[in-house]
Amino acid sequence: MSNTEIISEALNLPVAERLLIVNTLVKSFNPMDSEIEKKWLDEVTHRKNLLEEGKLDTISYSEFFGED
Repeated sequence: MSNTEIISEALNLPVAERLLIVNTLVKSFNPMDSEIEKKWLDEVTHRKNLLEEGKLDTISYSEFFGED
């Protein structure tokens, strides 16, 4: 099957399946180090917990981007 045929077939797939293909291909260019991935997951979980406990200061989208 040629590249053109593969692309044509992929474009006919549902969005969720196309996203899976794109995500898999992108990851193949820059595979995530499992130790780094674990540390990021721990950090995200920690920040989520702080947010849920009301212990995390936040700012709005417009404040962050300086919009009025």
